[in-house]
Amino acid sequence: MPVDCQRSTCGGKGNYGMFIKRSPNLCAAGLPTAQPDDHVKDSLQHYLLKDEADSLISDAIIPADKTRPLPPLHHPIQPDKRNAGLFCDVAEIVNPPNKTKFQSLTDDLKDTAYSSYWKRPLGCVHDSVPMLPEGFDVFGITFGRRTPFHGRLYDIVMPKNPYPDKTPPSKRPGEQRKYNYCKPSFDSDLTYGHRTYVDKRGSYVKCCLTDNKVFEGTGNRTIVNSIQANFLDTKQSRIGIVSAPNENIKNVPKDFCFGKLKPPDNLPECLTLCELNPGRDHFHKCLKHLNTLRKSLSTRFLPTFFNGFYLNLKHFNKDKSGWLPKEVVYNYCGTKLIRFDPTLIEPLLSLWQAFDGTRIEYKIFVNVINYREPFPEIPKIPDLQKHCLNFNTTYTKMVKTGQKADQRPMAGLPSGRYLDLDYPISPEKCCKADTICLPHESDMKSCLSPSVLTFLHVNHRDMYAKREPHVVKRVFEATGEKFCDDTFNAIWKNAKKYHSQGWVCYETFRRALEAYLKSENEENKIN
Repeated sequence: MPVDCQRSTCGGKGNYGMFIKRSPNLCAAGLPTAQPDDHVKDSLQHYLLKDEADSLISDAIIPADKTRPLPPLHHPIQPDKRNAGLFCDVAEIVNPPNKTKFQSLTDDLKDTAYSSYWKRPLGCVHDSVPMLPEGFDVFGITFGRRTPFHGRLYDIVMPKNPYPDKTPPSKRPGEQRKYNYCKPSFDSDLTYGHRTYVDKRGSYVKCCLTDNKVFEGTGNRTIVNSIQANFLDTKQSRIGIVSAPNENIKNVPKDFCFGKLKPPDNLPECLTLCELNPGRDHFHKCLKHLNTLRKSLSTRFLPTFFNGFYLNLKHFNKDKSGWLPKEVVYNYCGTKLIRFDPTLIEPLLSLWQAFDGTRIEYKIFVNVINYREPFPEIPKIPDLQKHCLNFNTTYTKMVKTGQKADQRPMAGLPSGRYLDLDYPISPEKCCKADTICLPHESDMKSCLSPSVLTFLHVNHRDMYAKREPHVVKRVFEATGEKFCDDTFNAIWKNAKKYHSQGWVCYETFRRALEAYLKSENEENKIN
């Protein structure tokens, strides 16, 4: 068998290597192929003439068609500024846009055409009078002819001596014209027509011009149907009248209020007459700021961060005193992006004795901002000031201040106020004039058997008040004293010496009266 036949017909090419050739001299069944070296891929890679031509045409560079020229540019439509308000043309004129350096240089170069640009005096424009020859005396030469002076415009509009009024009397407002009728037959004060009795006050024209309904508040009222009036009264609320068309208030319990109950704005201020401590609200604000800071740090740092933060601050403490300047602490907090308001943190540190004005105890500061550590003990911040607080009990008020309690057996509760003294004493920080009817200076005897002055509500103020002579004379004569005018005047003159301003009361007159009677008795004994 020829060698070509053996090479070409050695079996299917798809089964190459799958079978063992036991007899290499045997050929496969069938006719040998006419193209032993052809492959299937060569048959698939076949192009038509049209495809080759299209590929050449696509690779060729064909110039693009010329585009149509753009339409000419037009000016933009001017905005409608009829109701622009502040954004009209006036705003652009008052506030012109700033010129660029190139525009300024261009304007300066344009102005150099005038010879006086570089020689202009200070405070004057570059060419005050343009289009005139150089060196022309502007102020010395006057063009034209001088016009006569007719006075100032102000004097013409508002003259010092006003012009006389030449209006005839018949043209003045409210002037009654005179027709020169015969006097006996014509009376100018006579009223023609019948008198109306609508307004008896005689101001009928005034009532027509200003209706009384305007003053009464009923000028806008109109006549409507009764059904419409009832509907308006039911559905439309008026000022000062509650709108309750369904009258729900009659179907609820007594003293019922609609809506939700709301506590008062500031109840402590309503319960006390003293001013509340102003620092209390400031400390609340400081604690609120500190809680916000701790909450923000809890979302940014782990609990182990604060130990390293403390050791880094301790590194700056060279003298090992435990205190650092506040600027050092704040700057280091800034490196860790820990932001806070020092004016709200420093009062709290001062409260915990960790801030002296310039330095901070950094250990307490780190414990304060550490969200895993509790706050140090906060001292009590009173709501009221100290001088407003006064705590008293019934038993302490029953016993005199500074007196030992009486341990002797006796009935009832011992008062212990005036048992050691035979006369009353004014309370501390008080005087006799601060009390009325002596309530704090009364004893048990005055309570059991009061005097006639107590029954009549007469106190020490009434006894020491300034009185007139006729009042004092009438009171002492009612008690049984009898004296003539000369005697009364002598006693009154002596009583005026008891006071620096010459005032006389019942007590001073009584003393002067006793001194006068005593001196009179001594003279009688001598005689």
